[in-house]
Amino acid sequence: MKARAILFASVLLVGCQATNKDVSQLPQVDQNLSSASDFFTATSQVDNIDWLMNDDGQTEKNIWKVVSEELKMEIPDNDRIRVQKEYYLKHKSYLHDVTLRAEPYMYWIISQIKERDMPMELVLLPIVESAFNPNATSSARAAGLWQIVPTTGLYYGLKQDKWYDGRRDVAESTTAALDMLERLNGMFEGDWLQTIAAYNCGEGRVLRAIKDNQSKGRPTDYWSLSLPKETSLYVPKLLALSDMIKHQERYNISLPNSTITRALTRIEVGQQIELTQAAKMAGMPLQKLKTYNAGYKHNITAPDGPHSIMLPIDNAKQLKESLSNGELNLVNWGQHRVVKGETVEILAKRYGIAAQDIRQANELTAQISVGQIITLPISGEYISQIAAQQTQVAQNASKQAISKTKYTVRKGDTLSSIAKRHNVKASDIQLWNKMAKNSKLKIGQPLQIVSNSNRKRPITYRVRKGDSLTSIAKRHNVDINDVLDWNSALADVHNLQPGDSLTLYKR
Repeated sequence: MKARAILFASVLLVGCQATNKDVSQLPQVDQNLSSASDFFTATSQVDNIDWLMNDDGQTEKNIWKVVSEELKMEIPDNDRIRVQKEYYLKHKSYLHDVTLRAEPYMYWIISQIKERDMPMELVLLPIVESAFNPNATSSARAAGLWQIVPTTGLYYGLKQDKWYDGRRDVAESTTAALDMLERLNGMFEGDWLQTIAAYNCGEGRVLRAIKDNQSKGRPTDYWSLSLPKETSLYVPKLLALSDMIKHQERYNISLPNSTITRALTRIEVGQQIELTQAAKMAGMPLQKLKTYNAGYKHNITAPDGPHSIMLPIDNAKQLKESLSNGELNLVNWGQHRVVKGETVEILAKRYGIAAQDIRQANELTAQISVGQIITLPISGEYISQIAAQQTQVAQNASKQAISKTKYTVRKGDTLSSIAKRHNVKASDIQLWNKMAKNSKLKIGQPLQIVSNSNRKRPITYRVRKGDSLTSIAKRHNVDINDVLDWNSALADVHNLQPGDSLTLYKR
């Protein structure tokens, strides 16, 4: 069924991860600049882009030139900064790659910084924090470009649930990060180095360091404070980057060319939409769209919102046209037929939905029963995917056979030692080999050992890029519900990140 989407007028300019292709090799698009600029000013929440234009008002500046012209913080000549410069100079390819990846995000962040009259150096913070990777997650569970921890995200209004994590939403997380930096700067009376340090390790730690120095009659500037090792390197990294970008020729650094056409816009669809369909409607690869919309944990926008899609300008125009033509299929909530042994709680864990939401959606006042049709606030495609995986696991389990192996008795063997080695019972070995209860083993004697292929053994699986609960379970021929149970200690098993460890029990 098709329906005309509710298309909101506001389209927000934001950034996303760029492709790995060197932008300096791409053809110039000055002939399209007017169209891109018109799209920017007419549909974004930014009043103007005068800061991006050259004096002729027709051609755009390289965005890194804009940044370099407004880097104004004093750069002390000290060992801590020199060490960081040496590191970046030894890894010029990394600096090139991260600035290339950063470009699409820059338009939004710079506009926000200019609107708030904040130091341009702050636009470089995501390089230090996440290398401009919206999917980055730290060991402390900090996430997104700005590496915001869950509690801080909630404090600054970033929604986080089973469907969506605002910390990975470029526009929302930027607003939250700049709100936090503004608040900290007021707390530290306009000292931006102390502010940036507090962003990294917390205002309490910096305030205690200041108080400690005051009690000892010592200076309280950032460079004089005793702070955690990470924070003592954090500000020098930012200042080193600032100096190198401001003086690119001095350091023989070549940064990518830029163009506004690589910026992303945010389209408010007005209803739930699957990313698969959005990618088709916009004429772009699904994986790219997922990267641009890292805030969504599944292949679909959140049931209760947000329903926005972030994508490049040209694709955004195509998506808007498709939506206006009524090409959007309504996302009907999927249906699940209850089988024996299932409860609301089991379904909630399996699909990553709150049990209360399932009860409310189906007006349940009692336990569910076998054969009952349950409506779930997720796409039918997602339900079918998990159902198919479970069917495959069941089929594989039914095909598993008892295997028999031959063992030859060696010197020193006893019935108990053989049984322990093969994880079976000594009495079973006697049964399988028709041995008398008190019979003795002889060296060279052949024994038949029966092993049950259903016996499970634990393994540790490290999550790789592109993995999902479904793909991991299918690859290891286990039930997705078992994966959830075995890893219940994880904070959010539905939001797996590369490097995460899962415990699995192989058959």
